[in-house]
Amino acid sequence: MKILFIQGGSRVRICENGKKYVDGNFNNDIWKRYLNYCDELNVLLRKQDVEYNEEDIKDKFNYIDTDLINLELLEDIYAPKINFLNYKIRKNIKQKIKECIEKSDFIIIRSIGNFYTNTALYYCKKFNKKYLIEVTGFAFEGLWYHSLLGKIVAIPRELKLKKSIKKAPNAVYVTERSLQQRYPCDGKKLGCSDVEIKIEKIDSNEKITRIKSKLENDIPLVLGTAAFLNVRWKGQHDVIKALYCLKKQGIKFKYELIGAGDATYLNKLIKKFKLESQVNILGVKKHEEVFEWLDKIDIYIQPSYQEGLCRAIVEAMSRGCPVICSNVGGNKELISSDMIFKKGKIRNIVKILKEINVNKIEKCMNENLIVSKKYSKDYLDKKRDDFYNNVIKEDKR
Repeated sequence: MKILFIQGGSRVRICENGKKYVDGNFNNDIWKRYLNYCDELNVLLRKQDVEYNEEDIKDKFNYIDTDLINLELLEDIYAPKINFLNYKIRKNIKQKIKECIEKSDFIIIRSIGNFYTNTALYYCKKFNKKYLIEVTGFAFEGLWYHSLLGKIVAIPRELKLKKSIKKAPNAVYVTERSLQQRYPCDGKKLGCSDVEIKIEKIDSNEKITRIKSKLENDIPLVLGTAAFLNVRWKGQHDVIKALYCLKKQGIKFKYELIGAGDATYLNKLIKKFKLESQVNILGVKKHEEVFEWLDKIDIYIQPSYQEGLCRAIVEAMSRGCPVICSNVGGNKELISSDMIFKKGKIRNIVKILKEINVNKIEKCMNENLIVSKKYSKDYLDKKRDDFYNNVIKEDKR
């Protein structure tokens, strides 16, 4: 059984020594998960047309073990933007996707809606190949809050995505309800998060005691967000603006941001509002370092304008963090309503932060620890494996 996995969002970084790295969306444990369903796993991802020194990126990105998978790299049609109009590049990408699909028995299409995954879907149908769509986010919001061009194509892309998923033979959603309600599928379907956490016993008393001491002694609490720094719809700018509003009222918080990407826009805001002493952009952290960071911050905040089911929120919950987040995607499946604000509404963020107290923090932490247990690796692995194996084995008969 040969499975082809294709996704068009993440970019592979190639080092001078030939080694390849990718962002936090993928790691070798994920490839091993898919290898449980097949004899051979072929992966199609786009590449960044820059050669890197391994020492510069090995601590920021995940190494791809090419002994595990057959990795095929596609040209980047979105960067620079002129590539999208380049007929030769488009033709080369289509040809490689076509060849890979022709020689595969089953295709997993992750995050349908971009040029790569739409092309894969086209050839799956053309060659009558069995396939599964992994539904990870909302098309309209992801485009609308991205750029002017995104606003132009948001509605047609949304309608196309709905049609594609509805007619798909198999769909796996990363939410329990939210994505399913927007993008129903007439075929077989499963709601199963791609977030996997190792459940550890967390002593929440230490964090509660620390927060209580800070509140009693008028020491600023530390907020934190883990997200790409160059993606506007992640919403960190709204938190920065909220902190400015609170500062004018004599209320101070500190804010730490981790993640990859160019932080020029965020740094300009920080400087504009004179928040250099309150806001600290830490950049990329290794996965294990993220959990250490979560243990040190006081409150996790996710101000996104769109999400499927946010990995960072679940990871924060599993470390006993109180969480404040926007009312998008699967967030409402995770966090109690009194800690949720309307996306883009700075005054709502201000209101929640002003009302923070020890009782609310303790209640939120306890609730989050309970909910996070639903995302244990063992539980999700069994749920996912049963579905994938059933679908793939049935398609082999």
